Amino acid sequence: MEDWEFNVLGIYNYRKPGPFSHYFDHIIENHRFIPGDICEAGVFRGSSLLAAAMLLRELNSDKIVWGYDTFSGFPHYHPNDDIEVFKGLRAGGRISDAHYQKVLLSQEYRGLSVEKVDVSTVSSSGNFSNTSLPLLQKKITYLGLENIRLVQGTFAETMTPDEGHTFFAALLDCDLYEGYQVALPFIWNNLSVGGYIHIDEYYSLKFPGARIATDEFFANKREKPQQHRQNPGDFERWFVRKLS
Repeated sequence: MEDWEFNVLGIYNYRKPGPFSHYFDHIIENHRFIPGDICEAGVFRGSSLLAAAMLLRELNSDKIVWGYDTFSGFPHYHPNDDIEVFKGLRAGGRISDAHYQKVLLSQEYRGLSVEKVDVSTVSSSGNFSNTSLPLLQKKITYLGLENIRLVQGTFAETMTPDEGHTFFAALLDCDLYEGYQVALPFIWNNLSVGGYIHIDEYYSLKFPGARIATDEFFANKREKPQQHRQNPGDFERWFVRKLS
């Protein structure tokens, strides 16, 4: 499949450098050695989910990609999701001045496209309700991907202890504080040693609650969020690897 085909189909092109390169590198390098499937918390239109399933098929892996989402947008917001919370993160030294200045600039730019910038409009995807489970299922069928399992509902409803999964990789991309609060322990408790979590919003210009929930979860753990090495001008990318 060529790059233009990935674009037309709305699939992340895992064959070229991009924001999820480290995540896909982990899949390629460890799919034979670390037990478990893949968990994606926050699917939206399935760009990275479809990519992960296609890559597993290329690798002749029998692993499954589990995709958790409401497929109807954000359920609701917590006070920690308010974009004004970034001020407190900066004042407390939890984000840098450079990070905060980019937050303000991002809001300024976004204000050129919406009447009011708040948690429901700060992303160009709005509240992520512009998605369709039937259309995603249509793509899955068209591509012949039999290694995807979609789980619809709020995380509180679907990420339960009796699910009984094991994961070796996870992409955490659910934006909001309460989503991270539920998804992180679910993923962590089911993550194999050596497993990898891509924390998409740990460095975010839009959603402060994700960092707060992540820091709270790992406060009493040996493992901590780590930043991938970045080239000048690149966006920060963060991850956690389970050590024991």
